[in-house]
Amino acid sequence: MQWQGSLPEPVLNGPTATYRDVLSDVDLVVRVSATGFSEVLVVKSAKAAANPELQRITFGSHTKGVTVTAANSAPAARAAADEPTPSGGLQAVDDKGVLVFGGDASRMWDSTGQTSETDPLEGPGENGRAAAMGVEVTDAAVAVIPDQDFLTDTSTRYPVYIDPEYWWAGGKNHHVVVQDVYPDQRNYDATGGDLNELKAGYSTENGRIVSRSFVEMNTDYVRGKIIHRATLRSTVIHSYSCSGGPTELWATNPISPDTTWRAQPDWAYVLGTITRANNARYCPSNGGADVDVTAFATQAANNGWTGLTFGMRAQNEGDLQSWRRFDLNPTLEIVYNSRPNAPTELGMEGGLIPCVRGENRPYVFTKTPRLRARLSDPDGGMLDAGFRVFRGTADNYTWDGNETHTGDVPSGSFAEVTVPSGVIPEDGTYTWHLWSGDYETSSWSELCEFTIDTTPPFAPAVTSTDYPYDTPAGGVGMTGTFVFSANGSSDVQHYLYSFTEEQADDPQTRVDASGLGGEATIRWTPSKEGPQTLFVRSVDRAGNKSDIVQYLVRIRSTPPGPVGYWKLDGDGADASGKSHPLTAAGSPNLTAEGYDGQAAGFDSADDELRGGTLLDTTKGFTVAAWTKLDRTGSFATVLSQDGQRAAGFFLQYSADDDRWAFAIPEGDRDDSSSARALSAAAPELGQWTHLVGSYDGESGELALYVNGVREGSATARSWTAAGDFVIGRGKWNGTAADQFPGTIDEVRAYQRVLPADEVALVANQGVLRAHYALNEGTGTQTTDEVTGQAAQLRGSATWSVDRYTAVEFTGEFGDQGGYVSAPRPAFRTDRSYTVSAWVRADDVTATARTAVSIGDPRFSPFLLQYRPENKQWALLVSCARDDSCGWYALSAGNAQAGQWVHLTGVYDAVSHEARLYVNGQFMGRATGVTGWNNDGELLIGRAQFSDSATDFWDGAVDDVKVFSGALIDNQINQLAIH
Repeated sequence: MQWQGSLPEPVLNGPTATYRDVLSDVDLVVRVSATGFSEVLVVKSAKAAANPELQRITFGSHTKGVTVTAANSAPAARAAADEPTPSGGLQAVDDKGVLVFGGDASRMWDSTGQTSETDPLEGPGENGRAAAMGVEVTDAAVAVIPDQDFLTDTSTRYPVYIDPEYWWAGGKNHHVVVQDVYPDQRNYDATGGDLNELKAGYSTENGRIVSRSFVEMNTDYVRGKIIHRATLRSTVIHSYSCSGGPTELWATNPISPDTTWRAQPDWAYVLGTITRANNARYCPSNGGADVDVTAFATQAANNGWTGLTFGMRAQNEGDLQSWRRFDLNPTLEIVYNSRPNAPTELGMEGGLIPCVRGENRPYVFTKTPRLRARLSDPDGGMLDAGFRVFRGTADNYTWDGNETHTGDVPSGSFAEVTVPSGVIPEDGTYTWHLWSGDYETSSWSELCEFTIDTTPPFAPAVTSTDYPYDTPAGGVGMTGTFVFSANGSSDVQHYLYSFTEEQADDPQTRVDASGLGGEATIRWTPSKEGPQTLFVRSVDRAGNKSDIVQYLVRIRSTPPGPVGYWKLDGDGADASGKSHPLTAAGSPNLTAEGYDGQAAGFDSADDELRGGTLLDTTKGFTVAAWTKLDRTGSFATVLSQDGQRAAGFFLQYSADDDRWAFAIPEGDRDDSSSARALSAAAPELGQWTHLVGSYDGESGELALYVNGVREGSATARSWTAAGDFVIGRGKWNGTAADQFPGTIDEVRAYQRVLPADEVALVANQGVLRAHYALNEGTGTQTTDEVTGQAAQLRGSATWSVDRYTAVEFTGEFGDQGGYVSAPRPAFRTDRSYTVSAWVRADDVTATARTAVSIGDPRFSPFLLQYRPENKQWALLVSCARDDSCGWYALSAGNAQAGQWVHLTGVYDAVSHEARLYVNGQFMGRATGVTGWNNDGELLIGRAQFSDSATDFWDGAVDDVKVFSGALIDNQINQLAIH
């Protein structure tokens, strides 16, 4: 307990410490005994009693291993001693509910009835006045509320005593007194009449009787402890003579309710003798009689006994001089120490490296590593530790005698040492462990292993097809992929990199290798033109760093935009800002369903859109459009620019070749032969296809790109075609020709040659095809905000009661499995696409879980999912409908149960890559990927694999979006933000 104010130096007198005037004219008297203590406030005057601080007195209460609560009455241990049982009792119980200490914070009394024969600190005198106080108990304090009426009563005689106290509820468990004249009498725990004391020897006080006594003492609290000293303290309250024979103290077997004179427990061996005399008439004394019982207590501790039984009998049971009576409550005082616990939470480098044995042991790059472990002792206090380092593994090591010590570590804290220089002489595998101790030492801790590697890896190799070394490429906003490889170092764990305009840098951004000694891939989007330097270094598993590699990146100046850009969303407006509006001839349908929004539909021979003279066809130029061809059988031109007798170029379907083509005639004359760059395959009728034709005025090369991929090339020498730029037809032999039967959208024209990466960017234009916000919250349907179509909640799928409105899934398989089935969005899985969702995985254990996929009788073309192998998020693109293989783009193994995460999967058909983003950040990619297409529905919450519905989601999914096209990194980052 604690006095809340400051304390003066105490006045000591035996077991009593008096702190004078802790309040004005109020002393605090603390008294201790073998079984408890009390704190008595002595209020010495009525004036002192009027102090407001005595209206409520709070004592700080600090416990270890027990919990203090208020009791309605004093505990049974107190009541057994015939003490009063006031309300306001205190009890301190251990975690098993066993009473360890009892207490009473309710008593206050005055000095009425006190005499020289009484001790006012112990309680009221005969016929003394007393009152009960209110008591409040919390985890940290015991507050008493003195009776103010009692303090102010004119009958109250000062000093007044206010007494919170505690006493030990342990000690004696049971006792028995047996007597020869009552051979079958059961006196187990009897205290009535003359059995209210222990007896030993021959007496004639109540007839000729030989008495023996047994007492069982509690030793539960020292089981397993180290015993330093044990003493049985008893009090002789009467001896027949002043020099009688000894009373023997024996170790005996346990007593029971059936113990009698005739049925005594076995007397094992003598522990000692008691010769103390206490005869009130001839040789009065305090009666204290101590016997050393250390060996017996040690036996109890080592064997886990909960009690010890002692027997008392006269050495000569026929000698009246040996008769003694003892107080009923002896005490067993044991000085013990708990063996410290074996050290735990072993680790290295401040705990950053855990204790591991075997193949996954840590690697460190210093020969003087820091080792640490948590020390603890059941008794608390300060501890020492000794660390040993061995050469070899835990199964086969040698020790050279080293031991590094540290001391004065509080129990529950970490001990840490730095291995001295020279203990580890060279690289290799080492093992370590430690002990802790105070007066005793713990058992050894577990063994931990580590490998010293002080050799740095080779500098990494850096490659990029998007931004080749020291070569102008890309542009502002154009994301590039960079690959770091270990360059022959087999133990590279990760890489550190940075981009900067500075001449030197210490890179700090980390990206993990795909495996030990493997590659790592990053994606970077320039925000300004000009040179940048990529600084990269390798770091091995020990933490050794390689030299830094500098990779020069040159970002192309921002190229000119299109000279004409027509979205064809209901009109012929030019979105390029160059003011080249289109003029319609015939009756093209400007509100046809387009690739993105509306488009221009062409059906008759007269339908066309003209934009005036746009391109200098003798210089480099590029034209592009989304097209959907309805029929073949004749030439069909998407884009051209008129000359006098022929168009200067044709982006078209070539009936002669049954291919898409980009053609340039040899000259502006009738029946001119043409150079054609052709597609690799025939057109797919009724399917949107992106076409790009480019002409290099310097080299004469013309190229054709289909869906972002360069498929054909040829060589020609262009000429000046000074007529109109035309959408929907060509010109041949002086007349309009090759009308296009179908739909055209998103037309662009550039007065420059677009490089392949820019062509891919245009072809991969992202268009939102489905958006299920999943905000309904009720019912069994959810609406696509793009098309207005409805999806169905099936099985056990329900609306979430989380803080977000979302669809909740139970993760059950089979008929009970929940999922959402939605109409197929207008996109193809063999072309570029992007799919995203917010997900919360409640199960990250041993089962794969899919958030979004496409249905199929056999295999889903893609699965946006969780993989249990390393707790990773993943985009899986399957190989084909009839093949159970696939490509995985994976995150790091950091998936956490119960956390909302934004996932985005991208399939880039142009670069044949699958990419995964978590919370808007690029995580990983798979290369060499080729997607395939089907007409399956959109599935939220499960997948199809190997002919079975599988990977049912356990958790929640929200805000699902599907795009045709491959979104760029900046767009994906915005998805995660919004």
